[in-house]
Amino acid sequence: MIRFEQVSVTYSDAPQPVLRGIDLTVPEGELCLLVGPSGVGKSTLLNAVCGLVPHFTGGTLSGRVTVAGRDTRTHAPRELADVVGTVGQDPSAHFVTDTVEDELAYGMESLGLAPDVMRRRVEETLDLLGLAGLRDRALPTLSGGQQQRVAIGSVLTAHPRVLVLDEPTSALDPGAAEEVLAVLQRLVHDLGTTVLLAEHRLERVVQYADQVILLPAPGAPPRQGDPAAIMAVSPVQPPVVALGELAGWSPLPLSVRDARRRAAPLRERLAGRARPGDTRSRSAEAGAAGRSVAGAATHHGGARHCA
Repeated sequence: MIRFEQVSVTYSDAPQPVLRGIDLTVPEGELCLLVGPSGVGKSTLLNAVCGLVPHFTGGTLSGRVTVAGRDTRTHAPRELADVVGTVGQDPSAHFVTDTVEDELAYGMESLGLAPDVMRRRVEETLDLLGLAGLRDRALPTLSGGQQQRVAIGSVLTAHPRVLVLDEPTSALDPGAAEEVLAVLQRLVHDLGTTVLLAEHRLERVVQYADQVILLPAPGAPPRQGDPAAIMAVSPVQPPVVALGELAGWSPLPLSVRDARRRAAPLRERLAGRARPGDTRSRSAEAGAAGRSVAGAATHHGGARHCA
């Protein structure tokens, strides 16, 4: 669905390419997570998929990026809008109307779709994303998770085959993040939408990914594969993966639930060790403290007193 062929991107004010020699494929109908340290070019890679690079951001793109067979070098973002939808981490910065229903319809108006088609797709999207009860709400009155769902819906009404998201949950609380991730899973599983997203809060997303793409360093070639295998070599990891490495688990856990399932042998290994808060530990500490006090000496005005 998405194909990068020897893609390099260089900005005029950069001493070296942000991306260099990128070769990778994102299959149709999968959720693919893009990870890597800050500054390695994740946003540039995402923007190359929707045509913002180089049509709006500038810079020089060499190689070829195709989405559903369309070359992003020869198709401007508007000409890709029916194939790829893009959602950023701050949806309110991109809203152009006042209410939920108007925002869902705006993109289709820009594409010149017929009114009956627009009405049907708005209703479908309201139901799909659980927004039917909010159709008349003013956008500024919505919660962060609701705004993000509206932003996703505003691009879904064009029926894109690919959805690109740049840190969609980074500004959300855990509950709102779960709402957004549930929507993304529904799109992948029920509609076969291809989802490519970058996310800083890996612990929220990695367990849902079909594949992970790792950009290890600026200009370095990417690594792509099974989430657990890529997390094992990634310089950025969710805490549960780091715990799995310390415990020597293989494959590495991607969620707290995975870790809990594999924790039984670890509990047995630690069973013989005194816990900091248990009775035996406190008694031992008290005895040691008593022996220390018993051998202590104090001085008052030159006189020495032994306990």
